Amino acid sequence: MMEIDSNQLEWETDSGSAETSTAGTGNILEESDQKTKEEEFSEGERVEVANIDEDGFNQAWLAATIVKPVENNRYIIRYETLRTGNDTGFLVKEMDSLHIRPPPPDIPVPHQFKMFDNVDALYKGGWWKGIITRVLPRGSRYKVHLDNNGKVMEFKHSDLRLHLDWIDRKWTKPSPG
Repeated sequence: MMEIDSNQLEWETDSGSAETSTAGTGNILEESDQKTKEEEFSEGERVEVANIDEDGFNQAWLAATIVKPVENNRYIIRYETLRTGNDTGFLVKEMDSLHIRPPPPDIPVPHQFKMFDNVDALYKGGWWKGIITRVLPRGSRYKVHLDNNGKVMEFKHSDLRLHLDWIDRKWTKPSPG
């Protein structure tokens, strides 16, 4: 019987490039180096787009689809939750690639979150970073302190996901503390 080290798996893709899994190292998913900076995202690809406030701070990540790439690392995107002012369809906007990321990988959500878990909470159509401040006794509900606006709000378990950071084109678990 052959033993496989599940902490470091490597395989070859259809294009012949090598892919590496770094399970257990904190890296959740690494994007292929095949894509250049100019073609980070493809037409029709689902992404998340930063919702930037008037001061330039990211408030939340909103689901969107790449409509088409344009020049200078910019993309036309169509939001999946934001509608046009006259409510005739979903808002379409040009965005810089610095404010676009792939959706986080599907990772198992714990049966129950714990105090001080880093989470993303689904609020106003976007994912807001926060921390569990209280586990409520009435079912799977939690008090979450949202980092960007300072609000403490109550969320159902189904409206939370584990928070991951997108750093250097890799999904990573945040550092504790």
